[in-house]
Amino acid sequence: MITLLVLIGIPVVLLVVAIVVGRRLPKTHQAASRIRLPLPPEKIWEIITDIDAFPSWRPGLRGIERAPDIEGKPSWFEVCGKKAKVQFRVVEMRPPHRLVTSLVGDQLPLKGSWIYELEQDEAGQTVLTITECDRIFHPVFRFFVRYVLAYHGVMDVFLLALARAIGSPARPEHLSTPLQSAEIDAEPA
Repeated sequence: MITLLVLIGIPVVLLVVAIVVGRRLPKTHQAASRIRLPLPPEKIWEIITDIDAFPSWRPGLRGIERAPDIEGKPSWFEVCGKKAKVQFRVVEMRPPHRLVTSLVGDQLPLKGSWIYELEQDEAGQTVLTITECDRIFHPVFRFFVRYVLAYHGVMDVFLLALARAIGSPARPEHLSTPLQSAEIDAEPA
């Protein structure tokens, strides 16, 4: 009987803690990671905008399904599992220096965008900065994103995979960024 109470009680307590802590976390966050890659911005741009090739270098991505363009810009589903697929779209493209993508869908637990900024340094390499701007609605998901995934986690996986894809040992660094609600609100509704 005690074992049953413990088996039921621990998950319930953990859920309550996640809800309480999650409610205290801000609904919006902004995080940025940067990496220096040994190719010019034009080459990095080609890789990060070749949507169909994403599964060949991004871990955990099983496939891409193209969706109709939105406002004349690409849209696609990233397939991570049999029933796990999420739609993304391009909001802004200024080759080879700025790309903005965002999640698509009203039933998601969050709305968010990634701002990719590519700069060429004095050595001809690319400094790629990704800024993530999210609005997370559900408190348990806020807790999970903050304490399990970490705000930089998904960006770092992307940047490390990109570096590996071009044969670079580069590692991302985390940047401090002030929360700019204007960037979060720049995403279409």
